[in-house]
Amino acid sequence: MRLEGRKNRLGAVAGGDSAASRVRSAVLGVAVAAALALSAAAITAAAAVMSPVVAVQQRGDGEARADSAEAGASLSVHLLTVGPGDALWKLFGHNALLIRDSLAGYEAAFNYGIFDFESPGFAWRFVRGDMRYMVAATSLERTLEGARAANRTVWAQELDLEPARKAELLRLLVTASRPENRVYRYHYYLNNCSTKLRDALDAVLDGQLRAATEGADPRATWRDHTRRLAASSLVGYVGLHLLVGPRGDEPTNGWEEMWVPTKLRDAVAQLTMVKNDGTRVPLAGASEAWVESTRPAELDSPPPFNALFPLFGALAGAFYVLLAYWAVAGSRAGRFALGAAGFVWGFCCLAISVLLGAMHFTGHDFLYWNQNALLFSPVGLPLTIILPLAVRRMETGRWARLWCVLPVGLAVVALGLWATPGVGQSNAEWIAFALPMHLAVWWVANRVMGLRSQFD
Repeated sequence: MRLEGRKNRLGAVAGGDSAASRVRSAVLGVAVAAALALSAAAITAAAAVMSPVVAVQQRGDGEARADSAEAGASLSVHLLTVGPGDALWKLFGHNALLIRDSLAGYEAAFNYGIFDFESPGFAWRFVRGDMRYMVAATSLERTLEGARAANRTVWAQELDLEPARKAELLRLLVTASRPENRVYRYHYYLNNCSTKLRDALDAVLDGQLRAATEGADPRATWRDHTRRLAASSLVGYVGLHLLVGPRGDEPTNGWEEMWVPTKLRDAVAQLTMVKNDGTRVPLAGASEAWVESTRPAELDSPPPFNALFPLFGALAGAFYVLLAYWAVAGSRAGRFALGAAGFVWGFCCLAISVLLGAMHFTGHDFLYWNQNALLFSPVGLPLTIILPLAVRRMETGRWARLWCVLPVGLAVVALGLWATPGVGQSNAEWIAFALPMHLAVWWVANRVMGLRSQFD
């Protein structure tokens, strides 16, 4: 879905660290525009910048031990969970599997979600929703150093797996991280740094993790988790909440919500597994903080920002009306400001609608059928022309006045969909923001500048 590392700008989304400032700015814009991750998302989770190859991969010892009579007897396994960072792609946290061999004297932390900002075509693939990320291993020391430098907490849980299962887990991870296998198609919700480790653990547990969590009662939605984890970033919170479509409002069960690294940590802590001899034991020991940060604790639910959306919508609408009366009073500055405000609002509506429509031609499936397209619609294109012209002439014609009714009607349709169970998406805040502004534009067009006689 995080730790500082190589100067060659490898990173991870659940997110990577250290990139040149110009690349970081470009990718931040892409992340807000395309989400998940999500933008999401993310779009969506952040990871350490790590060295892609360690001794365990070079020697292939993992496979040799798996074939030996005492396979896994000298291995220990820890699930590492890294808390959020500052950048948009680090907000969701990260995790890794640390495997140690007491006899061979080495350790390897396996991480999914690694990417290279400067790889050919990276930005374009990200926009298209065809992200190609990697799995690789690094030293524990580098992982912890990166966390300390970024003020991110690292929790560790030792997993009480049987030797054969430890050996099988190592074999799976070593095989996955080989050069010919390590690139995979990333998805900020369905195939990120956390879900890949979840799937590996479930495989060696013969499906016990999935069986214990998939049948749980529906919990928070994809959007709920996205909003609460992105709350510390204004750009991330607003952008992802705007771009995630109706699919993001589907409730997740215990298995699905492990796209969030801390949810995987919690599920592992709660699982009682059945060993091959039939005994039941806790999968994980107590969680230990190997690195502590000064960051506030992760929110349990989305922040109470709901009232801010209608407040800012009402203020924006009132400001637009005041500009109109200022222009009516004969102020050239007022006319210019009113024309500029009308152009900006119309352009924003058009740009957002184009973005939401374009998402249907990408792999960002959680952004499809976004009903915010009714609030920020293509009718903004004529508005970018109509409103400045009306200000210049200080009157609006009949067709211009009728056109300004369209955004209000579309917003009312969005409100009706939201109020219909099983049909709408969780966008009440956006309706409360956009509707006052659309009403203000209608009021100015029909009541303030609707009659030339007002200005004669």
